[in-house]
Amino acid sequence: MKKVYLLIVIPLALFACKKDDLTPSWLVINEFDFTTNESIQGPNSEGITDAWVYMDNEALGVFSLPARIPILAEGKHDFTIYAGIKINGISATRTRYPFYERYDAEIDLVRDVEVEIAPTITYKSNVQFQLLEDFEDVGIDFEKDIISDTNINIITAGTHPDIVKYGNSCGMINLSQDDSTYKGTTNTNLNLPRNEDVYVEIDYMNVNSFALGVVAKGPGGTNEHTPLVIMNAQDESDLQWKKIYIALQDDVSYELNATSYEIYLLSILDADKTDAIIYIDNIKVLRYD
Repeated sequence: MKKVYLLIVIPLALFACKKDDLTPSWLVINEFDFTTNESIQGPNSEGITDAWVYMDNEALGVFSLPARIPILAEGKHDFTIYAGIKINGISATRTRYPFYERYDAEIDLVRDVEVEIAPTITYKSNVQFQLLEDFEDVGIDFEKDIISDTNINIITAGTHPDIVKYGNSCGMINLSQDDSTYKGTTNTNLNLPRNEDVYVEIDYMNVNSFALGVVAKGPGGTNEHTPLVIMNAQDESDLQWKKIYIALQDDVSYELNATSYEIYLLSILDADKTDAIIYIDNIKVLRYD
């Protein structure tokens, strides 16, 4: 009787182990492969922070990059992956960026094996660039305000190879105790829709804080809104190019009588500084057609 008992239990135990095998397959996403048509969309700079991952039409979750995602499945599955951003640079306001195409692929998963991908994405075909200031042309789309002591200067990769990251040039704002204020507003009559997605993208590297806001223009004149976002100063020992996605929808939708809009940049020398420099590039205002 004892031998018969053992012969029955051992196969059942082995079967149970196999059935309850929780060894995952691994999907690794370190970054997205983002490309642009530079002549009409500007350089391919991006600030993607998250991957929104779906498998076989079921949500797996939102994962900060770089991501190593455990999946209790194997074999071929259909994946849809969206690029995620922080709205206005705030960690608590993460979303799928509406103007990037999604990535679709069939991926073959293998238990306890890492499958690494770099999802390839572009801007959607129906995205309209209301503004594209990449400082590659002679003139720029920002007019100096009357309160401004200084202006945006253009620097080139030839003279500043350690600064310019995209294309051949970028914008530079110099502040000092004598020239302590910069304010500039676009001069393009931006046509922006109400109650729809509208974003500003901007690349920046700054040792002084600066702000971005909206100006509404209509039959009754102009209405300048308080700044939407303030980009805090970076530590001089850790200066780097950053990208921010700023949502304009609320400010635009508030102005029921506006016929066009502008955006402005504002910077006042921080109290703890005697001089400072702000570098800016790839300022884009996007909406759908």
